[in-house]
Amino acid sequence: MSKFNLIAVSLILLALPTLAAAGVGNVAGRGPDGTPRVIKGNLGHVDGVGQLDRAMLRASARSVLNELLVSDFAGNGNEEMLATDVATDEDGTVHVRFTQQLNGLPVAGARMMLHADADGRVFGANGEFVRGDKWPLTPALDADTAFGLALGKKLNQGRRVSEPTLTYVLGADGKGYLAWQLEFAHRNEEGPQRDLIFADAETGQLVARHPQIYYARNLETRDCNRKSRNCRLVSNSPNEIDTGDLAIDSAHNYAIATYNYYSNNHGRDSIDDAGMTLISRVHYKRNYNNAFWDGAQMTYGDGDGVTFAPLSQDADVVAHELTHGVTERTSGLIYQNESGALNEAWSDIFGALVDRQEGATGADIWLLGEDIYTPNQSGDALRDMAYPSRFGDYDYYPTRYTGTADNGGVHSNSGIANLAFQLLVDGGVHPAGATSVVVPGIGFEAAADIFYAANVSCLTPSSNFAAARYCTADAHGGIHSAAVHAAWDAVGVTNSPPPPPAPAIDLEDDVALGGQNGDLGAVQQYTLDVAAGRTVTCTTSCNNGDADLYLRFGSEADPNPSSSNNECESVSSTSNESCTTGVTSEADTLFAAVHAYSAYSDLAITCTSADGGGGSCDLAGAPCSDNCCNGCTGGKPSRRVCR
Repeated sequence: MSKFNLIAVSLILLALPTLAAAGVGNVAGRGPDGTPRVIKGNLGHVDGVGQLDRAMLRASARSVLNELLVSDFAGNGNEEMLATDVATDEDGTVHVRFTQQLNGLPVAGARMMLHADADGRVFGANGEFVRGDKWPLTPALDADTAFGLALGKKLNQGRRVSEPTLTYVLGADGKGYLAWQLEFAHRNEEGPQRDLIFADAETGQLVARHPQIYYARNLETRDCNRKSRNCRLVSNSPNEIDTGDLAIDSAHNYAIATYNYYSNNHGRDSIDDAGMTLISRVHYKRNYNNAFWDGAQMTYGDGDGVTFAPLSQDADVVAHELTHGVTERTSGLIYQNESGALNEAWSDIFGALVDRQEGATGADIWLLGEDIYTPNQSGDALRDMAYPSRFGDYDYYPTRYTGTADNGGVHSNSGIANLAFQLLVDGGVHPAGATSVVVPGIGFEAAADIFYAANVSCLTPSSNFAAARYCTADAHGGIHSAAVHAAWDAVGVTNSPPPPPAPAIDLEDDVALGGQNGDLGAVQQYTLDVAAGRTVTCTTSCNNGDADLYLRFGSEADPNPSSSNNECESVSSTSNESCTTGVTSEADTLFAAVHAYSAYSDLAITCTSADGGGGSCDLAGAPCSDNCCNGCTGGKPSRRVCR
């Protein structure tokens, strides 16, 4: 397998009065795989702060970061980190953003931030990097073969927007791959999609998908006249317009309002902070119930008049979608799972702020899409940031959605960060009583400054809710740090390190192991040695809780329904699960992961192997069915090929 280990870190370092030697950070939090996520301490000094010498600052910051990677996180000194941007706060604090290359190729999804105060003392770093070992350079599969295996029939149901390129990428399973990258356009039930697809250059597994179109939920100024292309230019005026077409006027004028908000409040010059033209397409298709940002422009449907009115006619919808563009060009939050939920939440937050600027008051500020959703019904909205569960969204991290729909819950889980922000602004307690934490309100301006700075100068593509807490509370909270921490406490995003992962438990073939207990969110791995030519069926039985089951050969199973590496998964709403693997091509170790989606007790697990049949084939690279060859590559049975 063309894999390498990706070391994910999120370091928050508190500046101390005196400098400490490198490599003495205090680990305050770890990820589920045991890798450090948060470190507090002081690890060095950078030069050039306050001297407007960006070259000196970048070079010095790179040196400090490289020492940190070696001393604390098992780097080997060959990590090629490239300083790409420096941001400076009003108090002189600097934030240096790094990308990474391996063997001259970029590492998609890997990024580091280094933070220093006005005296040059390093107080934080966060992000992801890969160890600078000798990673494979030559793909085993050509691009066409790899994408054919990764996408199957879907490859002929869409179109290639770009030529394939070779890169390294952080996969959806948290591991790294040498992969072929392709920009791929297709359609699904939500409408047009454009994804960056990453196919493992050795096995053809689909290891990552980075959506490039960001949709409103369920849901230049150019007139598309109810078509999808050849949209006519209506206006390129820098001023507000009044054509008599409310949908067109709203798209144009609310884009100006969004530009003005970012310029007046955060000193940002358009989406890219370099004067980027804001392009809007209006009257897209017939009765189209959605709006989206596609990386270059906004597109608004007219709605069907029942579910939606024209979607451009609400300031928070326009600002929401344009903020996807800001996020794309700053933190780069990947639009899936927790990073995707944060991406959505930041768009909701700044959509609400623009709506407030445009005259929304009181509870209406926290309603998203209230002006265009179900126009014949009053009092409803797409989302309520102050009471997310009112419209079916999640607002408490321990009970968040962990399935595969909606790119892993990017919309439904956004309510967690939305509520944290609303409580930080207004003060108060969790509206549904999930916690009793009292949050002191700090007002709109202070809260907006903190969350904007976190997006621009701290969050990275794979940031999760824990990283969002540290970026807003520790890295940018300042005098409001305690209030920000309280806001995240109120929605259940913990500040305490999770316990290290429990060691795997050995199973005996066809022998039940009972008395197993799991707290909410816990993952327990079990192992079984399996001979060649066998399949394995594992079952769990329990009359309480919700335990999900995942199986994988050779490595710990990934407790993630979106993973492409597991042999199989069973994720019902109970703790009674069953899952069967494909046939082993050689003796191997099976890993069974039991994930406590909700707490369970006295669970029994049984794994039983059986003869999977024989068979052979001679064509190397051919698709490998369960009864194909004895020498197949690893991964899911449907994605194996003969060696």
